[in-house]
Amino acid sequence: MISKERRNYSNKAGRDAELKFKFLVEKRGNIVIESSEEENIYKHIDFWVNNKSIDVKGSRHLNCIWLEIKNVHGKKGWLESEVDYIAFDVEELESFCVFNRSDLLMFIQDNVRETAKDKTEFMKYYTRLNRRDVLVKVRYDDIKHLLIQKLNYATT
Repeated sequence: MISKERRNYSNKAGRDAELKFKFLVEKRGNIVIESSEEENIYKHIDFWVNNKSIDVKGSRHLNCIWLEIKNVHGKKGWLESEVDYIAFDVEELESFCVFNRSDLLMFIQDNVRETAKDKTEFMKYYTRLNRRDVLVKVRYDDIKHLLIQKLNYATT
């Protein structure tokens, strides 16, 4: 169980990443529409950018990107959702790294076979104690060949 403080921190970090992403994408002349609350909760869509759905993930690192296959309730996680693209805020790259969600899912389905013993293992299915989620921990280097676009914070 996560603490209230951790949940509040995570929610704020996520929202900050979403706002930063929206600013960068609009600055590049794209049409950005925030999703409805229902789309956000049930379809994992944060924004519509030029009619494509985007889920923004904040505070990711080169050596730790978690991919969610099943959520804590055992239902489809964002990797199995219908969203078109996932945008990871990779802090060390000072960029949002945009991936086609279905490419990430296919990569996991093609390359992950084992179950992790603990959360330190990469490229293995991991479920947290007393949860029904299924996650896979990857490094940026594992998935960078699938990168669609990199949005640097500093460029226009």
